[in-house]
Amino acid sequence: MTDLVADIGGTGSRLAMMQAGRVEGTHEYRNAEFANFDGILSDYLQRTRLQPVRAALAVAGPVMDGCVHMTNLGWDLDASSLAGRFGINAVSIVNDFEAMAWAIPQLTEADLHHNGGPLNRGAGNCVVVGAGTGLGVSALVSDGSHSIAVPGEGGHLGMGAGNALEAALVESAVAEFGRCSAERLVSGAGLSRIYRHISENSCTPEEIVNRAAAGEYRAREAFEVFSGLLASVAGDLALVFGARGGVFIGGGIVPANLRLFEKTGFRQRFEAKGRYRAYMAAIPTWVITARNPSFLGLQHILAVGGSTPG
Repeated sequence: MTDLVADIGGTGSRLAMMQAGRVEGTHEYRNAEFANFDGILSDYLQRTRLQPVRAALAVAGPVMDGCVHMTNLGWDLDASSLAGRFGINAVSIVNDFEAMAWAIPQLTEADLHHNGGPLNRGAGNCVVVGAGTGLGVSALVSDGSHSIAVPGEGGHLGMGAGNALEAALVESAVAEFGRCSAERLVSGAGLSRIYRHISENSCTPEEIVNRAAAGEYRAREAFEVFSGLLASVAGDLALVFGARGGVFIGGGIVPANLRLFEKTGFRQRFEAKGRYRAYMAAIPTWVITARNPSFLGLQHILAVGGSTPG
């Protein structure tokens, strides 16, 4: 049986076919080159000349009754409509970080980079968080014998400030948007906003990380601030979910810039929770380095017969 898996982000989409448990024919697309997901899927099916029986899609946005409106792209996807238009027997749509959460138990040591805390992957609840076009959040909650992925829109929680510079950034975002969600600062656009505030120059996220890697002081400072805010959010989520099993960092920015990230004070900020510093120190943090981790989660969803739409 041939199944389709797809990871549809705010900037790009990756599609592949799954046959006999193997992922084959992976192809990447830039979303800006298409008017909607239908165009991408049509192109991919023509390339592969395969007709999937089932499809599982991980989409960056809140999924409700099999439908999703993508927050940072504006596309609308409907599972039933896609199934009918493309002749697919069953289509499951889940939040992209729900798929990431389901992938956590399947990640091996080769798929992860240890960032801090205990080296062992402890039992218990886990959190996955990642910054890219937006800020994705999910959790894998366990009762000791069973686990369930908990999707949500944690990237849109309110952003707190830890120092004067961060307070100024939050104040600026509030003035522009009416509130400052974590995603306004902990994302690609957020990194650009931080750099613009520090240097009074506008750059893309890619330009900023390249400048930081080359040693530019302001770019390095911007990436440090970005990492500190990510650590603050990740630490708060670890407290909310009691994530003794670990915090896993995905998304497009950190895994792609691991050497730069490891030079930041992420781990120190993650643990800086006052009276709960010792509690936080016992929680391991990992960077997900696997190329397509969402596909592992989608494979699980297909194996159990699809996910109930949220």
